[in-house]
Amino acid sequence: MKLLEIQTSVRQDRSVTRTLASKFIYQWQAYHPKAQHYLRDLGAQPPALITNDWVAANLTPASDQTDETRALLATSDTLIAELFASDRLVLGVPMYNFGIPAHLKAYFDQIIRVGHTVDYNRDTQTFEGRLTDKKAIIISSRAGKYTPETPESAMDFCVPYLQFILSFLGIQDVEYVEVPYQGMGDDQQQKATEASIARLMELAKTW
Repeated sequence: MKLLEIQTSVRQDRSVTRTLASKFIYQWQAYHPKAQHYLRDLGAQPPALITNDWVAANLTPASDQTDETRALLATSDTLIAELFASDRLVLGVPMYNFGIPAHLKAYFDQIIRVGHTVDYNRDTQTFEGRLTDKKAIIISSRAGKYTPETPESAMDFCVPYLQFILSFLGIQDVEYVEVPYQGMGDDQQQKATEASIARLMELAKTW
């Protein structure tokens, strides 16, 4: 079994999502000692933004690809192969300005490709994701409280977007663990953090 950890925080030592993901993966590996763990650190090494030339290369049939177009798509091909080779995904995603980090959006732009990660049915005009045999956990931190069915929930463009994108890619089995928001009292923050860690430890047993 292979676990792909995708980290998106630009912080390293002080990243809450990195810390909780590390705790989860350490515990998960205790139950799966033969499992392989790979890290894709988008916060430290952001993928390139797609360009006009990239789009043109992506739309070029395989039989017409050249060394130049293949070079433009090389990063995308690598990231896609990495996804298909993985059985489990752990995403550490802090909310930045109510949405996902820009480098995670760049990552999705690199990997969401018709004929590679999704199929398009012209008759029904529908998409079908190819990553149907994966499970994912989203560990998300934020500096505010966006409880469902509250006015603040309308400002959360992070987790709903992630859930849609993963489903679009074919990943339906998704767990979500929210890291307590900043602004709580120290005692409340500590208790809430411990509860999030406890949930991750429970997920590690069966995930």
